[in-house]
Amino acid sequence: MDRIIAAQRELERAREDLRRAVQEARSAGRTWAEIGAALGTTRQAAFKRFGRVIDPVHGRPITGAHVSLENITNLTERVFAHIASGDYASVDTLLHPDVRGELSEDLVMGTWRRVLAEAGALEGTSGTHVVLPGGEPIVDGEEVLGTVVGVTTLRFEAGELTGRVAVDPTARVVGILIVPPGQESLPF
Repeated sequence: MDRIIAAQRELERAREDLRRAVQEARSAGRTWAEIGAALGTTRQAAFKRFGRVIDPVHGRPITGAHVSLENITNLTERVFAHIASGDYASVDTLLHPDVRGELSEDLVMGTWRRVLAEAGALEGTSGTHVVLPGGEPIVDGEEVLGTVVGVTTLRFEAGELTGRVAVDPTARVVGILIVPPGQESLPF
């Protein structure tokens, strides 16, 4: 147990060292693209993890929402469970008001009927996890700016598809996708 505790402390120190190193690099004029390359990720992913934005109204930093991976994974699975049971009203309560018109009952349930015609009934979900919109993983407890995406494998009678749910910092759904596994060039 002592090794586990010591390793956890080292991990926390390393995260703080990385955060400071990124801040120092930004202060020295390094771009998000350079920092992203050094981290083996995109400039957007680097910015979402380490960026600071000043609120123009209040002059204070806008902080990222503390992302609870468990809450986002549960929300993702709930969205697809509601859709699979034909309960669009429950999906609607999870949507951000700005997307309700775009993710209408006709669109969501009509899409689901087409999925059922191709793959059969939903048998379950698996492997649900949370990523940045570009696909980069998020570490539990990490603060990020903006939208995150819950990703799950949708297991049907006749195959599998990938379900993606975009979630804003207030835990409201701002997008739903159902795509073949491995699909690239996604909007989120």
